[in-house]
Amino acid sequence: MRYRIEISQTRKGFARVNFPGRVIALEATQHVGPVWLVGVTDLIGNQEGSVTVRADNPGDAVWRVARATVRAMSELTDSPIEGEITPSTDEI
Repeated sequence: MRYRIEISQTRKGFARVNFPGRVIALEATQHVGPVWLVGVTDLIGNQEGSVTVRADNPGDAVWRVARATVRAMSELTDSPIEGEITPSTDEI
């Protein structure tokens, strides 16, 4: 399965997950203790929602949701993930 995870180095708690024909934006918006609210926006399909995740900081929160997004797309499209899920070295 082809994907690319871009974690912003300048905007803490922001990431994009790129799939062929689909871009998912993630943004950690608020937290109570270790529980973060992460906004999830499908930029192509104009759909949005949010999930909560336990994490140490906003970057860790979006990283956890990005990995879950890749795993979910893999299952939904019946496309195996090759190797470990890793972020892109490109900056957004």
